[in-house]
Amino acid sequence: MDYAQVLNDVRDIVQTVISQAPWLSSTLSEVGGIELAQEVTRLSKARIYALVSQRGIPHAKRGNKLYFNRADLLAWINNGRRQEEAGPSIYTSKPGRRGRNSAR
Repeated sequence: MDYAQVLNDVRDIVQTVISQAPWLSSTLSEVGGIELAQEVTRLSKARIYALVSQRGIPHAKRGNKLYFNRADLLAWINNGRRQEEAGPSIYTSKPGRRGRNSAR
């Protein structure tokens, strides 16, 4: 099996799909204001403004206007995903810890 040929075939298929779906490239490169950030992140305006002031969300600023890029926001969301932990269930208690209502 020639892996270089398989890679070239996959590359050709991806390029064909992208060229036939112009909505895909225009959607990812979309730039907008606070409304776009709200739509993509599902966060409130107040939370987005707080993240902007903490430099915690990708954005650009020209004068008093904030700009957000859809692709940057989606990448930011994906980078924030937590890794699944292999081990005990999240519903098991940690040894040596007492709950709020446990007797002392």
